[in-house]
Amino acid sequence: MGAVSTIENRRWRNAPSLARYVAALVQGQRPPRELEELPAEVRDTERVMLGLRLDEPLPLAGLEASLDERELERLARGGLVAYGGGSLTLTKRGRFLGGGVTARLLA
Repeated sequence: MGAVSTIENRRWRNAPSLARYVAALVQGQRPPRELEELPAEVRDTERVMLGLRLDEPLPLAGLEASLDERELERLARGGLVAYGGGSLTLTKRGRFLGGGVTARLLA
């Protein structure tokens, strides 16, 4: 019931009501859905947040406007991120503090 799908600029999920979900299934219908259009800024922010959780570097092409350049430099000097060659990754230390590092980059 709690599944969420995102493709390109749309995200949808089943309506968060167990009663409505079950009632639709009992009637042989699809459960009601909520649809959300995602603006470019939201897609870019989510791309950074999710991309930095991966083991491979995050390509920065098209994301430069989403990142705080001064904070990026500060975090690199502090050994929390590594970037160059058009990509960004969290260091081992940066992964330990991942959510906070990502929040600083997007501030």
